[in-house]
Amino acid sequence: MSMFPMILGALAIIGLAIRDPATEVRFQLFVINVFPASAQGELQHAMQGVKASAGWFGIVSIGGLLWSASSIFSTMEFALTEIFGTRQRDMLRQRLMGLVMMILLVVAIVATVVVNALAGFVPVVGPLLSFIFGSVVMVTLLIALYRFVPNRTFRLSDIIPGALLAGVFIEVLSFAFPLYARIAGGFNTYGAQFALFFLLATWFYLLSQLILLGAVYNRFRLGDPATKGLIASPMGESWAKTRPV
Repeated sequence: MSMFPMILGALAIIGLAIRDPATEVRFQLFVINVFPASAQGELQHAMQGVKASAGWFGIVSIGGLLWSASSIFSTMEFALTEIFGTRQRDMLRQRLMGLVMMILLVVAIVATVVVNALAGFVPVVGPLLSFIFGSVVMVTLLIALYRFVPNRTFRLSDIIPGALLAGVFIEVLSFAFPLYARIAGGFNTYGAQFALFFLLATWFYLLSQLILLGAVYNRFRLGDPATKGLIASPMGESWAKTRPV
């Protein structure tokens, strides 16, 4: 769930840097469409609150954004390290890695929004182009996650199958989750805010499990990793001690 405040902070910074209302709306719609349809109404209200305070909120959120990004990617590194059987980076290297990955994420969001805007000029094939490019960006982000976030990982060509596997299941989740949200919504007795939190928590949990599934698949295929990740620790500090049985 820490990813959502990070995204709000990113939108606040975009609102601080970009004064074109149409461009801001494109960024907001792109982010909202990532989440389940049943949660998009409440998220739209949150986005409007961010837009209303984009100036000073964007400045204040820079530090929180960078810290959240580092924490998120540090958590991802911990999970992937457990799967690969290696050690984590030291704290400084973790924060630098998280900062670089955050920059890559922002670049991916900007590129996707630009392509979607250009696709609007070709109505016949525009939706197909947007879908294809969005899928390519998602798989590319998964490849970057598996390649750069762990302290020790595999070669780029070796991790593509796991990224494709996770990407396919994430697409299936995107299509199937609205059905789950509709069923779960019928049991909601605690109000819209609790329902929104429950849906987002479930969405991020399932998403994280699918991301880890791709990493586990690569580990079973390839064995122990030997390639350095992004801003990796020295070789002598990369392997975990043998755990007692």
